[in-house]
Amino acid sequence: MNIYWLLLKIILILGVSGILNACETGHSFSTRYKNGVPVTKKTAKPIPKQKQKPKSPKTRTVKKQDTARKYRNAGKIITVRKGDTIYALSRRHDVTVRAIIGINKLKAPYLLYPGQKLKSPAMAVHVVKKGDTVYSLSRKYQVDMTIFTRMNNMKRPYLLAIGQKLKVPGLMVTARKISIPLPPPQSGKGFMWPVKGPLLSSFGPKEVGYHNDGINIAAKTGSYVRAAQSGVVVHAGQKIKGFGRLILIRHSDGWITAYAHNSSILVNRGQVVKRGQAIARIGQSGGVARPQLHFEMRKGSRAVNPVKYLT
Repeated sequence: MNIYWLLLKIILILGVSGILNACETGHSFSTRYKNGVPVTKKTAKPIPKQKQKPKSPKTRTVKKQDTARKYRNAGKIITVRKGDTIYALSRRHDVTVRAIIGINKLKAPYLLYPGQKLKSPAMAVHVVKKGDTVYSLSRKYQVDMTIFTRMNNMKRPYLLAIGQKLKVPGLMVTARKISIPLPPPQSGKGFMWPVKGPLLSSFGPKEVGYHNDGINIAAKTGSYVRAAQSGVVVHAGQKIKGFGRLILIRHSDGWITAYAHNSSILVNRGQVVKRGQAIARIGQSGGVARPQLHFEMRKGSRAVNPVKYLT
């Protein structure tokens, strides 16, 4: 009997001990232990959140300005290249030296540097009228004849038709404004020869396709050039290429006389002169081969043969 009671006590003690162990671990003995070993609960591992790359701050994309397009759209910009001069640019862009200098307000000695930006003068349109010639238009708009014919894609003999539209420089620049008085009345003696000498070239068309709007008179260097009739000087300078030192005199009744290739000029723009007054000296400015005077007479815009009117 004693042995049975001893065994019963042992069994009861072991059972109570197991229950206490299970309670200490905080789990149900029947469900969380297997063979006396605690069974860990298999819980789904949390899925780690994917780390997002930090967003870069929003930036506004600034498009690079297309400089070439800007200038191309403007149509009025010249970029200076190495070795460029004002004259070279005028030839390349079919504009006048005077116009480039004027619109860019350049000052002597007109030095340029590579990359420099210059404004290009605008172009205008001239509608050909009766009496217009390539020579007269080149002089009117102060542009070299070669440039004028090239900008208009003209070929010899450079014939013009009334109503024809031609490109001409749109900018006429004057260094300063001078009040030009009305021309005085003409003397009753008609137009006199501005210089005495043999004719080198007569009025009219020439073999190479040019048209001489005046006459060329040979004379000794330094001899006086005289006003063919009383009038007022409207131009005195050498800004029109090909004519050297040039004088233009306006007379009454719509007449104009021109005196080119002088070595020196003795009058000023706006000055009133008398018939026979010395206004210049003979020379060969403007690239001519020998001393001479290129002389023209115009009635309005129409060039006439001076020989028919000189006395």
